[in-house]
Amino acid sequence: MLVVRAGFRPRELAGLRLFRNRQRREDGMKSHKEETAVLQKWVRPMLFGAVAGALTCLAVLLLLAALLAARDVPQTAVTPMAVAAAAIGAFVGGFVAAKIAGEKGWLFGAACGLLLFLLILVAGGLSMLRDIRGSMLLTKLGVMLASAAVGGMAGVNLGHSRRRR
Repeated sequence: MLVVRAGFRPRELAGLRLFRNRQRREDGMKSHKEETAVLQKWVRPMLFGAVAGALTCLAVLLLLAALLAARDVPQTAVTPMAVAAAAIGAFVGGFVAAKIAGEKGWLFGAACGLLLFLLILVAGGLSMLRDIRGSMLLTKLGVMLASAAVGGMAGVNLGHSRRRR
């Protein structure tokens, strides 16, 4: 016989209730809780990752601008420096996004890298399309996607602070 005190729910009953909430509705539509969970699973990590990546990219670009002002750097080195700054920002963005998501690091990282690439493209007022060859734009996209995916894998796999029992 199962005796239940007021305010106490046995684990078996709580587990059944959780399982029931995860089932789809009979009409095939997602419930409001499922839609909210999807938003929290994707939007929150991507938003925080994109902000962290953009701020990192901005900080690296400011450091490189100070270097350009202080030293005589050849003009041909400016574009690779900008790509490197974008790659560092994408790595940090992918790392943060995957760390928050806690799973699928390469996917969250690459998605965050794509989002950062689009943000940089829009922030440049799409003027990069006129000034840069298409191959350089694709190179920048590839470098950012790869860097962010590696950052995402690192974010998922590094820094687990689980206590051993």
